[in-house]
Amino acid sequence: MQTTVKQANSRAILGRFNFNKLMQVVSFAFIFLFRFVPAPAGLTADSMQMIGIFVGMLLLWNFAGIGWTSLLCMSVIVLFQIMTQAEVFASGLGNWVNSFLYAFFMISYVMTQTGLSKRIAIWSVSNKLASRGPWTFIIVFLFASVFLSAFMSQTAALLVFIPIAEELFKELGLKKGDRLPQMIILGLAMCVGIGSSMTPIGHAIVLIPLTFLARDAHINIDVLSYSIVGIATGLLVFIVFMLIYKFFYRPDVKPLRNFDAQKLRAELPPISRQEKITAAVFVAVIVIWIIQGTIGNILPDIGAYLSSIGNAIPAFIGVILLCLINVDGKPVMDFKTASTQGVPWNTLIFNAAVLVLSAALVQDKLGITKYFTKIVRPIVSDFSSFLFILVAMFLLVMLKQFISSTIMATVFYSLLIPLALTLGNINVAALTILIAAGASYAWSTPPSTIPMALAGGSGWVDLKVMLRYGLALALAGVLILSFVGYPLASMILK
Repeated sequence: MQTTVKQANSRAILGRFNFNKLMQVVSFAFIFLFRFVPAPAGLTADSMQMIGIFVGMLLLWNFAGIGWTSLLCMSVIVLFQIMTQAEVFASGLGNWVNSFLYAFFMISYVMTQTGLSKRIAIWSVSNKLASRGPWTFIIVFLFASVFLSAFMSQTAALLVFIPIAEELFKELGLKKGDRLPQMIILGLAMCVGIGSSMTPIGHAIVLIPLTFLARDAHINIDVLSYSIVGIATGLLVFIVFMLIYKFFYRPDVKPLRNFDAQKLRAELPPISRQEKITAAVFVAVIVIWIIQGTIGNILPDIGAYLSSIGNAIPAFIGVILLCLINVDGKPVMDFKTASTQGVPWNTLIFNAAVLVLSAALVQDKLGITKYFTKIVRPIVSDFSSFLFILVAMFLLVMLKQFISSTIMATVFYSLLIPLALTLGNINVAALTILIAAGASYAWSTPPSTIPMALAGGSGWVDLKVMLRYGLALALAGVLILSFVGYPLASMILK
């Protein structure tokens, strides 16, 4: 019997390997041969080449990973002379977004290493509000993960909360297969996705469309403006999420009545100087970002100066301070350790390649966006602005359940914004915010995000339950983005 199972597993792995290899061959065919496909009127051989690179790279990223493939993306765009080397590096690795993420990943790493992230999580579930009853505890516990993931990597935030949750299950005698732990683990994976959509701090997915809009339309969306919309829509999604769990999933929460959250707090060591310093630096950086978007109305000169330094420099200064300040003869941040262990370099290189791919795709000399607009405009020209937004958000969020967030943010920005600009009845800044937020609304399948993959592979979660409730929440997200997010963003960014 064991031999049969092993053989079946081997065949499945071999089949998956062969399929991935086949898709890689298909990807290379698109990248290197698509220019020889006859171009329709309005496009050129170079246009077809760029379309082939675009499709081929989307396939490669899904079937061969995001490492060497991202280097390939930037290389072929130069080799086929679609962009120069200087243009590629300026758009990709030299873009401020990567510098910003680099610094903030390091700060998030120190927050985790000093124990500050864990302390915030435990404080949040051991307060008086959380102790009022089982459902209050669940709401506070899950919302704490939303809050934390709004300011750090959603994967890192999830990894802070899972050990706490498993300690909770152990205390209560819960086991895999029980509905309550399944709800909590799946809920954590969903909630860090909700939190990651609420601010542009530390999230490449959110920053990419905002960066594209500044590049293409010279419209800058500051941290505060985005966060107002992101937090409002995120809170509504979280409320719907809790209502779905309480009235449709309906787990037995009685075991939580016997749980003493104060025990977790009692086991925490006294707050260290490293944690205090890290918290102070982190808060200071956040405050500067908020002031950048608000003080200009009161003190124009100071506002202009703070805006001119951008988002990356305050994060750089935060890193510098953490490296300069010593506690017990050691810096709070060891730069070498934080930059090697705390920074996901694959993610940064992938992010650079995505920025380059988008910049290449929308070049006027290729005419791809004009051609797409010419085809689609007659179809949507009679749409009201609301119907356009509703259809766009439905397609974005539903496809996002199966495809990388970064890819979806790039593809939908590249397709929708040029079209919206020509239609004239769409607020493109508001639409860009919705694309940035909606690209994080992935809750129904393991491939959609790393947190969903971790939840799906944890043994606590039934994938059929993930699909059922994840799709329900995704549909709710579409409606919230369309009915609340777009009007609110349009009001803020007139």
